Amino acid sequence: MGQEIIARSSQVGDVLMFDLDRSLTGQDGRTFKTPPSSLQDPPSLLASRLFDADPMIDNIYVLSNNVTVRRSEPWDESSMTRATEVVEDLFVFYEKESPAEFYERLRQENYNATISFIRVHNPDLWVMRVTPDESIEPFAAGQYTTLGLGYWEPRADQAMEDFDEHPDQLEKMARRSYSVSSSIVDDSGELVDPHPESVEFYIVQVRPGEEEVPALTPRIFTKSVGDRIFMSHKFTGRYTLEGVKPDDSVVFLSTGTGEAPQNAMTAELLRRGHEGKIVNIVCVRYRADLAYTEEQAVVEERYPRYKYEAITTREPENEGNKVYIQDLVRSGRVEEILGAELDPANTHVFLCGNPAMIGLPKWDDDGNMDFPEPVGVCELLSQRGFTIDHRRVRGNVHYEEYWKDR
Repeated sequence: MGQEIIARSSQVGDVLMFDLDRSLTGQDGRTFKTPPSSLQDPPSLLASRLFDADPMIDNIYVLSNNVTVRRSEPWDESSMTRATEVVEDLFVFYEKESPAEFYERLRQENYNATISFIRVHNPDLWVMRVTPDESIEPFAAGQYTTLGLGYWEPRADQAMEDFDEHPDQLEKMARRSYSVSSSIVDDSGELVDPHPESVEFYIVQVRPGEEEVPALTPRIFTKSVGDRIFMSHKFTGRYTLEGVKPDDSVVFLSTGTGEAPQNAMTAELLRRGHEGKIVNIVCVRYRADLAYTEEQAVVEERYPRYKYEAITTREPENEGNKVYIQDLVRSGRVEEILGAELDPANTHVFLCGNPAMIGLPKWDDDGNMDFPEPVGVCELLSQRGFTIDHRRVRGNVHYEEYWKDR
């Protein structure tokens, strides 16, 4: 659409002068007494439009950010308004669009997928599927891709975004990375297809904070089935089942929507006929924050080697007795659910969610680890002989690095 010019006008006799917020020429001025034959630059385009808009204009002079327009007849309010509009709209498409037409054109130019399914678990938690216009390239369970919506889209909350300094931001897109999720089984109880026509996401609406106004999820939560959206065709990430052997024990530990990639990897293991034990433990604030419990019950019943456990921290019965993922590791409860020892020789642990739960260390140049406070799962497992993924070293403790971006 282009950005309007801000122009201040003043009149002296038969001359109307404009002071613009940007330059149209260098220090060599341009004079036009008749419509120019060539429209290869902004001054000639402006002159052509002014002559077309008002036959009484007989001289136009453009120098840097100043435009002087002379008229053979006295200026009146109508002719001044018409000339001002031509100047201000120089960089706007000549055939103006309404705001609705403009935004619809931006959607057509930027969106490449359709929201094909929404299950509203609670007002702030959705399971959503997106169907791209083109077929999906194969990707690994646990990987992530990018969703996006334009800043021109409405928000579900009342947060204010300041676009005054960067008005062109309204024509751009807000993007965030999301791990691909999975319901593990379909409505008939069968394992989902590894490469479906639509991609499932587990999305929580992020509420505005004192320091940050989230851009994407408040816009997603205004959408309905059939609405358009952007989804990257690229899937990436090292949080995958690489290195897991058929008889290894696999332990998934997550918080909140960190369950998403764990479910996708669980579905992949079951499709492979994984022979080892699989445990999926998720920690949330309230039971209402769990959107996959019904599917998980079906999976547990059909696959005896699979166990799913959810713990909450803010239900009334948790008052004064909160239990976190770290506590389950310390107490041996994870091993009870698994039905086996957490043995680094044959166990892979996958961590996704709150950074405090993961407790990822910092490494120095010699490979020494400095763990954060409070103690996270990485430190607890390291003390038991587990190796944490680091750079090109593939260990048996894996973590999702992009949780903060969600």
